[in-house]
Amino acid sequence: SFSLLVSIAAFIVFRDGILKQKDNPLVMDKNGEIRKTYDIYNDGYETVTKKALVSKGHELFFRLEPDERQILANIQQSFYLGDFRALYEFYQSQGYYNSIVQRNTIQYIKQDSIVFAGNLGRFYGKELVRGQGGVSVEKFLVTEFEMVQRDRTDNNLYGFYMDKVKVIKNNLVSEESVSSTSLNSINALKTDLEHE
Repeated sequence: SFSLLVSIAAFIVFRDGILKQKDNPLVMDKNGEIRKTYDIYNDGYETVTKKALVSKGHELFFRLEPDERQILANIQQSFYLGDFRALYEFYQSQGYYNSIVQRNTIQYIKQDSIVFAGNLGRFYGKELVRGQGGVSVEKFLVTEFEMVQRDRTDNNLYGFYMDKVKVIKNNLVSEESVSSTSLNSINALKTDLEHE
């Protein structure tokens, strides 16, 4: 009968839906939202994950407080997310980290954008330095890196890694001082930054 055919068709549709759901199980993302695994890759979630990794890695490496232990702890953590070792060794050889501590300087970054072209990625942002005596230096920062896939670990939950990180632009944008008495500090800090 017609009702039997409708029941069989409804059962087949229901069964196919269940089988498809087994192939695409539900997962919970970091915001606590339930999503299907195929949605995660179809809606650009992979790109969002890569951008989060790049942002976090740069924040850890370039944010500097006048505290040797904090600087080292953040930089070591950044090594799990990207290959910053060559940059670290260069800054260390120039005495940059000692300068940050001795001058009681804070350095942080402001992200503008992160772009990808295949495996190649670039970070665009500003590097801002605030020191004693009202010293304020702003630099345009651009880094380049290769994005590679990695297994997730406790130290890198993203499943990606920035390989061969290099600074390709680090130009002075502006410089300000709230006091003319800090001119020597400004010149010293400017000299340090220009030799990066």
